[in-house]
Amino acid sequence: IGIRLLAAMFAGEVGSYWAHRWSHEIPMLWRFHAIHHSAEEIDWLVNSRAHPVDIVFTRFCDMLPMYALGLAQPLGNNVDLIPVLVAVAGTAWGFFIHANVSWRFGWLEWIVSSPAFHHWHHTNDGPELINKNYASMLPVVDKCFGTLYLPKHQWPEKYGIDSSISTKISEQLLQPLTSGRST
Repeated sequence: IGIRLLAAMFAGEVGSYWAHRWSHEIPMLWRFHAIHHSAEEIDWLVNSRAHPVDIVFTRFCDMLPMYALGLAQPLGNNVDLIPVLVAVAGTAWGFFIHANVSWRFGWLEWIVSSPAFHHWHHTNDGPELINKNYASMLPVVDKCFGTLYLPKHQWPEKYGIDSSISTKISEQLLQPLTSGRST
C-alpha cells in the first residue's frame, strides 16, 4: 500500500493542480473559485470557504488520475483506502497551508508546501504575482508547469480579489450562477 499510496498522492496532486489552475483561467470556473479567493485575511478556515461546485470539480480532478492509472480501485469486495487516505491527507494539509503562521521550511519547502508557499497563491499584490503556486502539497508540480513563486524573505502584503463577493452564504451559492467573471 505504501508505494501505491505515494503514487496516488502524486497523481492526485497533478490532477488537483490542473483543476486549480483551470479554476483561475476559465471564467466559468473562476466564478465559483473566486469565493475562496475573496478572503482578505488568510487563516486555516479559508480552506473551507468554497463553493460546492468548486469543491466537487477539484475533488473529481484529484481522483480521476488515481482511478485512470489503476492506483485506486472503484470496484471489489473491499473498500479501497487509497482515495480516502489521499482525500484526508489533502484536506488536512489544506487547513495547514492556509494557516496564518509565517512558517518556512528552508530547503524542504521546495519539496513540501508551506504556509508561505500557499499564501503567495492568495496574494493580490499585483498582476505579475497572481496565478502562482496552484499545487497544494508538492511545489515541484508548480516548478514543472512554470507557476512556482517563492521569494526567500518576503510575505504577501495584500490578499483577496478586486471584485466584491457577498458575505451572505445564500448569495455566495447563487452569485456564480447569475454573474459574469469576477477578477
